[in-house]
Amino acid sequence: MKIKIAVIGSTDFCQRTEQLVNKRKDIELNWYRYAEPSEAPSLLQTLKPCDALLFSGSLPYFYSKKLLDNLPIPAIYLQQDETAVAITLLHLSAQNQQDLSRVSIDVREQSYIEHVLNDLGRSVELPFVHLLKDDEKITTITSYHQTLSLQGKTDMAITSVHAVFEQLQQQNIPACKMIDPESTILRSIEQAKQQALLQKSNSAQIAVGIVKSISSRQNVETSIAKMASIMQARWSVHDGDFTLYTSMGNIESAIKNKEFLSTFQSLATKAKMAFGCGESIIDATENANFALNLIQLSDGHCFYMLDTNKRLHGPFPQSEVTVEMKITEPALVEMAEKTKLSPANISKLMQYSLMRQTKQFTANDLALYLDVSRRTAERTLKKLVDYKYATIIGEEMTYRQGRPRALYEFNFHPYF
Repeated sequence: MKIKIAVIGSTDFCQRTEQLVNKRKDIELNWYRYAEPSEAPSLLQTLKPCDALLFSGSLPYFYSKKLLDNLPIPAIYLQQDETAVAITLLHLSAQNQQDLSRVSIDVREQSYIEHVLNDLGRSVELPFVHLLKDDEKITTITSYHQTLSLQGKTDMAITSVHAVFEQLQQQNIPACKMIDPESTILRSIEQAKQQALLQKSNSAQIAVGIVKSISSRQNVETSIAKMASIMQARWSVHDGDFTLYTSMGNIESAIKNKEFLSTFQSLATKAKMAFGCGESIIDATENANFALNLIQLSDGHCFYMLDTNKRLHGPFPQSEVTVEMKITEPALVEMAEKTKLSPANISKLMQYSLMRQTKQFTANDLALYLDVSRRTAERTLKKLVDYKYATIIGEEMTYRQGRPRALYEFNFHPYF
């Protein structure tokens, strides 16, 4: 199967990728060239059908980020690393005998510079480093290098942005482009290919939707037929319950379809709906029923999708959070066995730990996040404290009257 990858980048980058893959039979590259990274979003409007997107760097990618959220294909960008910095500095010092202390450089991450300097034993210092921001203007980057050059502080500018290099050349300011290693480019192309294959595999998975009417008097068939048409699904009805047969890819597309969501909202007060995916209709139906049971505990104005890996997605359309419904990490399995908490609750606790700016929280804070009563949150925290997965570190008094609230901290590692 030949994978089609759209490459969005400068003319120089597109020519280089063309040279690197011209003999490969497993991929087909289509090039979309820009003069400046800010043109990337408009190029997305001209895309031909493809399986993945590869941007030449972080700037065109982040300029396009809002549009990418609506595309059903994976998108990655060539990530700069220490190798690119090291090769570029080596080239300058070896070929041009450049004094690296009089060089200005723009990079994505400060760590790229620090790691290279640490490897060199700090025998070289690069005092003029500009960190690229997500949606930074090209003129800002150019101005940084230009100012240092005109002040006589630098003899050479190293830039990660091709458009900046061209602007500096036009102003007769000595400049060179960051060298992207051949291995990094090939690795990025391979990553785009593998993500496209994974996306195709996941999208082709069987998906089953189950819709249960709240009342036998409710007429929901018109809404079901409309949603089925959008999802390209076949549907049947038995004893007032509807079953839809489609694919995971069609569901993912429907979730981003405003007409589909609008139709669901008109259905939400009349019926419950959930989807399941799996390698067979039996697996997908079982997962759909599991997800449906969760909805029956809520207000019904949402739906979930449980995929073949037991990851719960939703509640849609309010949120696209993913919760693990099974755990295999030994430390988490032990945690579940000791506390008797479900995999879903442990997954939510880990997400809660990662999202908070401050590590201290109250039972009320946790209850609001989990959408449960304060008493339920307190019972959960008691189990965690009993087995030393959480600690009471103090109290807070938010009102003049009433008992102070206990402050907690998690003791488990959230990065499994």
